[in-house]
Amino acid sequence: MTVHGVLDLSTLVLVSCTSGIPEQCAPFLSEGLTFIGPFGIATAAGVHTFMDYFAKMAPLFTKLDLSFGCPTLVFQNNDASVVFIGSGSSERRSTVSPRATLVWCTSMPERPQLVHLHISIPPIEKRHNTLTPISSILDLPDTRIYERASLLYIRDTDGVSHVVHPGAIVYLEAAHQYVDIHLLRETFRTRSSLSSLLEKLPATFVRVHRSFAVNAKLVTSMSTTKILMSNGEQIFVPVKRRTAVRKQLREAMELSPYGDASASPAPAAHSPQEEEPAGEALSSSH
Repeated sequence: MTVHGVLDLSTLVLVSCTSGIPEQCAPFLSEGLTFIGPFGIATAAGVHTFMDYFAKMAPLFTKLDLSFGCPTLVFQNNDASVVFIGSGSSERRSTVSPRATLVWCTSMPERPQLVHLHISIPPIEKRHNTLTPISSILDLPDTRIYERASLLYIRDTDGVSHVVHPGAIVYLEAAHQYVDIHLLRETFRTRSSLSSLLEKLPATFVRVHRSFAVNAKLVTSMSTTKILMSNGEQIFVPVKRRTAVRKQLREAMELSPYGDASASPAPAAHSPQEEEPAGEALSSSH
């Protein structure tokens, strides 16, 4: 495991957790993971507890203007690496810099596993050279219109209700009167139409064709015939849709996940387009 790799993974974990999509770092979590969160939690253990906690804390994180510092390797031997992420620098008038300590098991360099995570948030923020308690900020209503602020409550075909953060959905797959919801670690089926589900999701979701819609934020790469998602799965693109899909994905990738919900997404993002020249191809933006 290279130093560069450990540092990159540490940043991925911190950003995923504070963005409300902890499942994005799921492949790197040890089954014996322990963690300490920034909002009223002592040491907790377990991957499922970890996912649950950071998904539920997403509305609190969204009220903070976060700035991330650079990761620093503070310890490393043949079996473990310890990374610290401190305060970030920003010219913005109001920022909060999470601090994190991450302990990695690197005895298998090709498969690093996070065994402990401690995230804290400084109790003050800087605003016009004054200090404001973080607790006061969290008590304020979120003045930003947050189109995915609420978690989705989706019942599957077995009657089990799932609490899903939209950012954790990799892609949707329609199957007659059902939709398979593909997360990074699991898939479940709900009775719904693809169109009705997309109405509840932000404009960062792009309908590739009639049966598939992908989360543009979790697209790893694009080629002339397919889209590679962050969970390793591939979504094939119809020849007649390549130019439109390429354009829609590029636009969706630029959208903020905290975009103005009052701004209606272009119909093209959720609806199949008319036919295009077969010679057009998707080009990679990653």
